[in-house]
Amino acid sequence: MAKISVVWRTLTVTRNPMVILSLKRGNSRKSVSFRNGITYCLTWPQFRLFRDNYPVLNKYSVTQLGDDLFKIEDNRSEVVCASNFLPIMFDLMQDFAIHQEKDVFHLKNEKLELAGSLAMLVCIQELRTGEYEYNYKDKVVLDIGGFEGESAAYFWGKGAKKIIIYEPVAAHVEFIKKNVALNHIEAEIHPSGIGNQNGTQTIQYNETDPGFGILCKGAKSTEIKITDVSKVIDESGAEIGKFDCEGAEESLVGVKAEILQKIPYYIIEVHSLGIRRVVLEKFLCTGFILEKEIPKPGEFSVLVFKKGSISKT
Repeated sequence: MAKISVVWRTLTVTRNPMVILSLKRGNSRKSVSFRNGITYCLTWPQFRLFRDNYPVLNKYSVTQLGDDLFKIEDNRSEVVCASNFLPIMFDLMQDFAIHQEKDVFHLKNEKLELAGSLAMLVCIQELRTGEYEYNYKDKVVLDIGGFEGESAAYFWGKGAKKIIIYEPVAAHVEFIKKNVALNHIEAEIHPSGIGNQNGTQTIQYNETDPGFGILCKGAKSTEIKITDVSKVIDESGAEIGKFDCEGAEESLVGVKAEILQKIPYYIIEVHSLGIRRVVLEKFLCTGFILEKEIPKPGEFSVLVFKKGSISKT
């Protein structure tokens, strides 16, 4: 049975609740009239998105262009996206002016200016949840899995003095270069992934999105450069290591303790329970303390390690 609060919310945002009832029971698309005077032709999942974001919806002009294509506008932004991206756009448009040139989105506020794909916007919203929250002031950050440069811009905005970025996908590296220039970031950019030795690796994939990495499966394949993670850490001079590299974080298990300890603070997204287990064991046996763990959907989580005062090795 639906919660009373959900039923009440439905009644308060729509003019034709009986249509909503029939919409929920079937797989069809129906004309739904909202109390702000706007009518959309929606499926049940789309209606739920509009209902649950109704207070924010009233701040913007939202026009339906197709079955699952919507244009969002206000006095400083104009973007087009599918319904499942509407909540992300509503959130980001509160802080950024957003404009679109085909598949490239441009975001700007008083602190940052970024250009990238729709997937980058998803990553920016994740950064806003606080999973990377820390004191970056005047610190060197090793950014493994730089994607399109959004994390580097985040660290720079938090006061980091230098960002060392590793990203193996050429198209992503081009965005990184652009975003580093736009924000005048002091950065080293390395077009490479990480592993336990220098070389190359073939990746099977479908899309070069944020999930691109060694765990991917797909019909396409590409070869990427790999740099020995021990060398990367040893030569970085970094005080913070951020690893979001879609399975390649497991290579940290092979790093010698004295090299791993050269970076005192790690933020590592692990992409399976098996990887979580071996990475956690490695760091706890190498003189680190698990400062916190941030659960994410599926088997993902973010492990945050701080070097302890006494090494166990």
